[in-house]
Amino acid sequence: MTQKYPALEYCDDMGGKFDNNGVWEIECDSWEEFINRIEKVKGYKYFWRGQSCIEKELKPSIYRDSTSDTKTIERHLCQFKKDIPGGDALDQFLKRTIEKKTPEFEKALSKYYKVIHPKANPNDPKENYIEDFIDDIYWAIGRHHGLKTPILDWTTDPYKALFFAFCEQKENDNERVVFGLAEKSRLLLNNEKPKKRYIELLNNLDFVHTISESNDSPSTLKEIVSPMFSRIKAQNGIFSRSLKKENVEKHIQRCYKKYLRKYPNQKIVFLIRILIPNGVRNDFLQKLEREKITYKTMYPDLLGAVSYCNYKLELHSRT
Repeated sequence: MTQKYPALEYCDDMGGKFDNNGVWEIECDSWEEFINRIEKVKGYKYFWRGQSCIEKELKPSIYRDSTSDTKTIERHLCQFKKDIPGGDALDQFLKRTIEKKTPEFEKALSKYYKVIHPKANPNDPKENYIEDFIDDIYWAIGRHHGLKTPILDWTTDPYKALFFAFCEQKENDNERVVFGLAEKSRLLLNNEKPKKRYIELLNNLDFVHTISESNDSPSTLKEIVSPMFSRIKAQNGIFSRSLKKENVEKHIQRCYKKYLRKYPNQKIVFLIRILIPNGVRNDFLQKLEREKITYKTMYPDLLGAVSYCNYKLELHSRT
């Protein structure tokens, strides 16, 4: 009896390369081919991430670029909370939200709790995790503005991930890459006790916008707090954090081997790796613009306008 798994099962006629680590690697040389590949996973839930180079490890920037320990990371977050423009307003907003126990916040906190504690312990109520939840809100804001964080940013939209694979101009001709991570694979990524699992974070920040835009929310809070979340909303942002600091690919490979011991005849795609040549950058960015995925829409602030103008200048200088 086979196990029904909520992710794509690889077949030989799908092309590309599938290894015994649960990774399906494929190459796309054209826009049409990329669309066809994405259609293969339609109906399954994958998180997506675009990177300008395949060499960059698939793990949070704070662990990729440094050997930061827990105390260093805590100081880093405290510094960010202190220096973030509008930080006082955000702190006031969050405290106000917690005190009022608004339905939107309670729902978001409950979802967070269920993710980090799949088997609820009545002696460890969700209220004990409010501080951690608030910290992750700050991490999420910072990550979308370039802060080094212990969370890894993804998107629910594969085409927005494709934009991030190509938005950065580079001189070398290395391939760009789009990753797709099976949503349910996180269930298998950790078997430690107490029972926890690979953590997805803040995949729905609507509670922030709903509360900040409500009639009883002070106008000063609306003006300061809402823009902090505009990039996350525009990019369909979702964040992951592993209980271990290793590369997500390596973690998946180890867990897939455990899965195979139980279901040896299944080729479930835990991770998709789509390689795209650098030479199609302009064509892909222009195709994405037709889908209203541009620097301006992905960064709905001054940086987006500047980046878009610079990109247009780059195009004109080539003609």
